[in-house]
Amino acid sequence: MSNFQGRKVIVAGLASTGFSTARALLEEGATVVVTEAKSTAEIEERAAWLRAHGGEVETGGHTVEVLDADLAVVSPGIPPTSEVIERLDAAGIPIISEVELAYRFGSCDLLAVTGTNGKTTTTSLLAAMLERAGVASMAAGNIGVPLIDAVRRVPPDGAIAVEVSSFQLAYIDRFRARVAVLLNVAEDHTDWHGGIEPYAQAKARIFENQLADDHAVLNADDERVMAIGAGARAHKVTFSTSRAAEASLDDGYLSWNGTRIVALSDLFLRGRAGWEDCLAAMAAAFSYGLDTESVRGALADFHPLGHRMEIVGTKDAVTYIDDSKATNPHATLAAVAGLQDVVLIAGGRSKGIDLGALAQTVPPVIAVVAIGEAAAQVEQVFDELVSVRTAATMDEATALASEMSVPGGSVLLSPGCASLDMYSSYAERGEAFQSAARHLGVEGEDDGGS
Repeated sequence: MSNFQGRKVIVAGLASTGFSTARALLEEGATVVVTEAKSTAEIEERAAWLRAHGGEVETGGHTVEVLDADLAVVSPGIPPTSEVIERLDAAGIPIISEVELAYRFGSCDLLAVTGTNGKTTTTSLLAAMLERAGVASMAAGNIGVPLIDAVRRVPPDGAIAVEVSSFQLAYIDRFRARVAVLLNVAEDHTDWHGGIEPYAQAKARIFENQLADDHAVLNADDERVMAIGAGARAHKVTFSTSRAAEASLDDGYLSWNGTRIVALSDLFLRGRAGWEDCLAAMAAAFSYGLDTESVRGALADFHPLGHRMEIVGTKDAVTYIDDSKATNPHATLAAVAGLQDVVLIAGGRSKGIDLGALAQTVPPVIAVVAIGEAAAQVEQVFDELVSVRTAATMDEATALASEMSVPGGSVLLSPGCASLDMYSSYAERGEAFQSAARHLGVEGEDDGGS
């Protein structure tokens, strides 16, 4: 464990990760100064706890006057163009992310997953495989539990399945994963990174500190991933839904080096995107040395996470699917693969992304309902391709989509945009869609739980 006794550390951001970071540093004997732009009841409660335990905290703005510290740990929500980051840079204070700090604190193995889409499902699958194999483990990182908390709970002989975002990877230094997975790289978060290339470069850093006996798991169907992976020092392992790879599809099965592991018909995860996540997790697990039965059992038992191609139910032979987690066009393209006669509900906050790629959803998309701030952009993308209507609310959007649907087809909420123009989160957006669908008489399917 790194020694922070007597060192002064600035923590920028007091959301859950920032709070865990500040608390861990105080417990290690560091002098901690926290700066947070917001001032909510929850933020003030955290600030009071930290002050009571020796921390210096400011809320309601980043106005720390004396920038004198050994290190700064920044929240992933603070972009590099922000004033506080620029001031830290100007003061010459080294900046790291919470996952970098956690790596310095921890002693167990890290199995890290990143990519534009599929991170949470793949990380959750991998954590389930570790648990079945009897490894002391947990899922952490961008998935919910801050990594700084997880590394202090998992023993040295254990492992953490950690979801890492481009924001977190942008500020690593020594962070090393024994197994690192890069699922895909498509345009996303260009408002934070300033473009697709800086975004891709941040993702590439997941391999930066790996050694020859580590493993780099790569999506052979993604050209950017393979280009990034070419420079990795670690042993390379590939997965693919369309070509030869260590982890691949084999006549209706997920296969590992030619051995069939589990039938696609036995999986609750459906469609190409779900199969990719399964293959990636399987490749990571086998690369780490887990046994076949643990991998097979976890794959067969795993249910889709909420708002990720979640089937709400059916009405008049039309299936209603909640994929609210699709916050960029790449995710929407993956969502429609394998479906037919889709009425797509799309739009929201575009995050500066070009939505033109959504045109590639035609077919199977036969009609579109545009919502949110990007409704006009969505209309423009699909102009002269399919019928497009606009809606001001999710209730209206779902009703319009129902009217435009055909028996045997689907109504799919897969917005290709962020939710924050209309909702507090993608989960709230998905719940609004599910509520609207049920109001129309859509009845759920009994699939054994979710």
